[in-house]
Amino acid sequence: MKFLTKINRNYLFLFSLVLVILSITGYFVLKSIILDSTKESLAARSVLIKKQIEETNVIPELKPLIEVVELKEPFREKKQFNQVSYFNPAEKENEIYLEYAENIQIKNKVYQIKIREASVESEDLELSIAIPIFTLLLAAFAISYFITKRLNKTTWNIFEHNLKQIENFDFRKNTEIQLRSSNIDEFDRLNTVVHNLTDKLKRDFLSLKEFTENASHEIQSPLAIASLNLEEILQLELKEEPFKKVVAAIHAIKRLSALNQNLLLLTKIENNQFAATGFIVLNELIQRKIDEFEPLFRERNSTVTFTSQSGFEVKMNPQLAEILLNNLLSNAVNHNFKNGYVNIKADQNELTFCNTGLASVLDNETIFNRFVKGDSKSHGLGLAIVKQICDTHQLKIHYAHNELHCFTINHVM
Repeated sequence: MKFLTKINRNYLFLFSLVLVILSITGYFVLKSIILDSTKESLAARSVLIKKQIEETNVIPELKPLIEVVELKEPFREKKQFNQVSYFNPAEKENEIYLEYAENIQIKNKVYQIKIREASVESEDLELSIAIPIFTLLLAAFAISYFITKRLNKTTWNIFEHNLKQIENFDFRKNTEIQLRSSNIDEFDRLNTVVHNLTDKLKRDFLSLKEFTENASHEIQSPLAIASLNLEEILQLELKEEPFKKVVAAIHAIKRLSALNQNLLLLTKIENNQFAATGFIVLNELIQRKIDEFEPLFRERNSTVTFTSQSGFEVKMNPQLAEILLNNLLSNAVNHNFKNGYVNIKADQNELTFCNTGLASVLDNETIFNRFVKGDSKSHGLGLAIVKQICDTHQLKIHYAHNELHCFTINHVM
């Protein structure tokens, strides 16, 4: 979940919670205010009725709203509010009223005044006030939410831009990372930290690249000299035991030399030192490589089939194209068994190399890692080189096992 989305969701949750709490609280506060106002109004009307009786000696009667009854008992002061149910003939149903009852004494006569007001009227008043207030409150919160959301989005646009710059940053392109200033202290501090970190990583990367290239070149010469000297020693008359040791040493040096060359090749590919001169259709090159590998296929009695529906075209350096196909064919031969077969298919969108082999299933996530070996004879760099060539040429390679071990190369869309 994006940080801005989380902020908006939290704000919306708090807004809804506050709105519900304020609405409920406001409703009961409003209800209490209206109830107190109604009680004051009923008490005031009682005073007016008392004054009318004193002045006119006429007892008003307006059931069920006003009811005055003469009592035949001594005067006792009484003032109280009650909720009563009274039958309304017009509506033909019982209605709830708020009743104010008060005992008064006029010219030695005791009267009980009962003044009522329908609760429905109070509820109508409550709703007529509560609904507009709730609507205004809802509108205020909604406007506040959308304004805040807009402001947050504007503020975080710079952060999103800087994040994309960091995601797309590549040491091999040797370009500076372009981060925008936001006038926000925390974001600007983050920009400073990222600049310092990328500068240091770039310096370390360039130093490591230079060291790797120099070390590979420096190692190659001593290895060649050692190999030549050992081969000259083989020309001498040696006993069987020293002879075997010299041969083993030559094999080890050649293996180390091949490993060094592969590591140097990987470094050059990563550094984009192979310029792509134009587009290459791999189909013709595949057929030529199959012819070159014919002695190996014949030695292992392997059957090779190549199906070409249309040309698989890539923009790639010709030397890298040959290395790519050499490694895929070498993998298909070295990890096959005698009397096995290799199926190669090519069309406009896909190139597939499938071969028989041991039933063990390899992991697509690790098979392309460096020094992951299918057997003890390989260096574990062949498929790593294939993967690196694909990554630097907008190609995607995938391994799958379904009776056959298959490597599929597609164009990255």
